[in-house]
Amino acid sequence: MSNNFCSYFDKNYLSKFLVLRNSIETFTSEYRFFILALDNYVEDFFKKNKIKNIQVISLKDLEQSYKDLIIAKKNRDLIEYYFTLSPFLPRYIFEKFNCLNISYVDSDFFFYKNPIKLFQQNLNSSVTLIRQDSEPKYGLFNMGLIYFNFNFSETLEILNTWAEQCLDSCTDIPDTNKNIYADQKYLDKWFSKLRNIKILYPEYSVLSPWDTNQKIEFNIDNFLAFHFHNFQIQNDFFYSGFSNYNKKPSKIILNKIYIPYAKKIYHVNEKYNLKTFSIRNLSNSNVKKLRNLKFFIKKILYQDKYKLNFNNSL
Repeated sequence: MSNNFCSYFDKNYLSKFLVLRNSIETFTSEYRFFILALDNYVEDFFKKNKIKNIQVISLKDLEQSYKDLIIAKKNRDLIEYYFTLSPFLPRYIFEKFNCLNISYVDSDFFFYKNPIKLFQQNLNSSVTLIRQDSEPKYGLFNMGLIYFNFNFSETLEILNTWAEQCLDSCTDIPDTNKNIYADQKYLDKWFSKLRNIKILYPEYSVLSPWDTNQKIEFNIDNFLAFHFHNFQIQNDFFYSGFSNYNKKPSKIILNKIYIPYAKKIYHVNEKYNLKTFSIRNLSNSNVKKLRNLKFFIKKILYQDKYKLNFNNSL
């Protein structure tokens, strides 16, 4: 079995990807990581910095292969267009590189255990999904990590269906009337459509900031990866993103998970002179601007801003 990962990101998530890639390197060097570069900055970065096991795919090449994407690009916000790309990347890799096993992973993940072992345990499944315990309107499964096995015909079939759905709509605001949200709400129905699907639960796979502090602390030595969703870093300050879910991370979570991760991001930013920014802030939609304002207020309310101390923990 070949070990193939894929992800997509622009310059704002480049440092997060580099830290993710380093976490895989801790366990194995036998893998390929396919990157869909969403801007020229990312493409140029990997031309200048030869990093092993990386295969860069340009957005232009993907769009030329699936020209419906060019139309979709004109009728939605940039973040929504990025969501639209999700089914097309693994499909492109399968069709162009003949990769039969592909693990999609968001660039803001970090592996604490060997991910290869997990995927090798799922060779008898067409798709492996991670259950998530967030609000149902956001979907039942974590879009951040999906294993695709193209030895099963139903894998490509569900990807084709998902691609059509994402072309139709990838709204960044949950639509409870249509029961859709971004790229991930569509995954809710895969369990009933796929005969060989496998579902993993977060305690021993992927934990995220929307999980309860109690669940994170109880499983702090068990989980495979952490999804640093909404994590932001500016200079030597970082924001955990827990405030988006109306809570604060405990000291245990900060010291064992967030501070080590923030330091890694900080050092990569310093090494390559990188900065991060959320493109969600660029939307012209009043609804999305209001949402961003609400999240900003929550950061203040929950004091979700931490200064990095390079000598001691909190």
